[in-house]
Amino acid sequence: MLLNFDYDGVIVDSLGNLLDLTIKAQELVDVGRTPTRNDFATLEDMTYEELARVIEIPAAKVPDFIKTVRNLERRPPAPTFLFPDISTVFEQLARDHQIVVITASTTETVTQILKENGLSKTVTKVMGGELGLSKAKRIAMAQSDFNSDPDDTVMVGDAISDIRQGKLAKVKTVAVTWGFQSRELLIAENPDHLADTPTDLLTLFN
Repeated sequence: MLLNFDYDGVIVDSLGNLLDLTIKAQELVDVGRTPTRNDFATLEDMTYEELARVIEIPAAKVPDFIKTVRNLERRPPAPTFLFPDISTVFEQLARDHQIVVITASTTETVTQILKENGLSKTVTKVMGGELGLSKAKRIAMAQSDFNSDPDDTVMVGDAISDIRQGKLAKVKTVAVTWGFQSRELLIAENPDHLADTPTDLLTLFN
C-alpha cells in the first residue's frame, strides 16, 4: 500500500514548536492577533494561509506572514520529539508499504528531522508545503509516482483537513487522535478508520 502521512501531530509532537514559530512570525509582520493552541485545535484547513485568516491578518499581508514563517523555519529548529512508538511502527510498515510524508512544513526541515531520528530509510519521499499544492494534489502525485490505485492508498492525519483532503483525492483515510485536533472533531469527518495509538496503525495496515 501507499501510506501518506501528515507530519506535525502524527509523526512528531510539534505543536509547541509551531505555536512559537507562528507567534514570532505574527509579531514580525505586526498585523492580526497572536496565534493560540485553540487555533490549531480547530483549524478547518491545517495550513499557514488558513491560520493567517483565523488570526485576522489582512489578505494583502498573508504572503508576508507565510514568507516570514518559511524564513523562520530555515533557522536551527527547536528540539522535536517523535511520538512514542512511531519509530518502531514506521520500521515495520516500511517492510511492506511505501511511506510518503505530505506536510505543510518544508521538505528540508522534515527530511533533516527524519534523518536525525533514524527514519530516513523508512520514508520514500517527503512532499513539503513549499510545493504550493494541496494535499489532495500531492496524494495524486504520490499515486502516480508509485503507481498506486485509490483502494491501495491511504491518507493518515490528525486534522479534519487531512481527512477532507484524503476524501477529495478519493483514497482511504485514517484519523489519528494523538495530534492537534480532538477525537470528537475527527469522528465527525467520518474517516474510514480511527487510530488512538501509533501501534493501532500496525493492526490496520498489516
